[in-house]
Amino acid sequence: MIRQAELKDLNPIDDIAKATIASMQKLHRTQWSFSYPRKPHFKADVEARRLYVFEEENTIKAMMAIYEENEASYRSIAWHGKRGMVIHRLMVHPDYQGQGIADSLILFGIGKTKEQGFESLKIDTHAANGPMRKLLKKHQFEPRGYIKAIDRLAYERRIDYRFAHRILIFGNAGTGKTTLARMLGEKLQLDVIHLDTIYWLKNWQSLSKPDFNKAVLSYLKQHPRFVMDGNYTNHTNFEDRLKISDTVILLNYHEKTALKGVIERENVYKHRYRSDMATGCIEELDQEFLQYVAFFEPKRHKLEAIINSLRPKKNILVFDTREALMHWYNSL
Repeated sequence: MIRQAELKDLNPIDDIAKATIASMQKLHRTQWSFSYPRKPHFKADVEARRLYVFEEENTIKAMMAIYEENEASYRSIAWHGKRGMVIHRLMVHPDYQGQGIADSLILFGIGKTKEQGFESLKIDTHAANGPMRKLLKKHQFEPRGYIKAIDRLAYERRIDYRFAHRILIFGNAGTGKTTLARMLGEKLQLDVIHLDTIYWLKNWQSLSKPDFNKAVLSYLKQHPRFVMDGNYTNHTNFEDRLKISDTVILLNYHEKTALKGVIERENVYKHRYRSDMATGCIEELDQEFLQYVAFFEPKRHKLEAIINSLRPKKNILVFDTREALMHWYNSL
């Protein structure tokens, strides 16, 4: 349970701070010292009603402060959101780390930021704090730069996605690109287009490259708001799609996950064609297709490099797991 901290919680909160700082210093992470953050700082947080604790079985296991961001040191960063909240002093007792408690606190912070109508959630961390940086990446916090005044890296999680009008989805077969496109189309009220429906004709006949490129470009010109799924990176319209998009999503799942996905899909649509495919394009697996999925890793890394190179001009979302994807989707 996550609840607002009270003054009576200060002793166990300070115990968590001491244990966390000691653990971090053993790993040569000097983000905090034994003089900060400690009981006086947490007392000020409690009195300002901005400190929250994670409590389980009558034991406080973690805490964080969250409030409206208004800090001079943050002015050096070009944030996406003009109005945002900020997380500080997020700590999980070393005895309870690795149990998803930090995930719960981050998700609570995202929910609170959305509930109060702010555009984004901000946070900073030390460059040596690998676990925190990994956590922030999982929850789609975007690196925003270096805050020299406090020697910290700045991160920001967008909350308001009303700007997303042209979304592209990439990933291996079986990762759920088509399903995600439909979900986003419904939630964000965008037109949905699957590139497979353009490329494939009846009975697995395909458009020529020139005709396919022409059809895709025509769609892009005629639809100002859309979510489009499909790779087709060896076609000239790939660059056109990237150029016109404002948001690019990569389902960066491991090949084992993708293989499981195509097998599950085949079991559902075996000897039938999917609604996003042309008549006669019967769902059947063959060795060539399975090898394509199983050995997609080099293509996946290349895609990731291309997509990440678009930062910060585009909104980039890279999901390594379905769990991370659904956390983000459910927060929209």
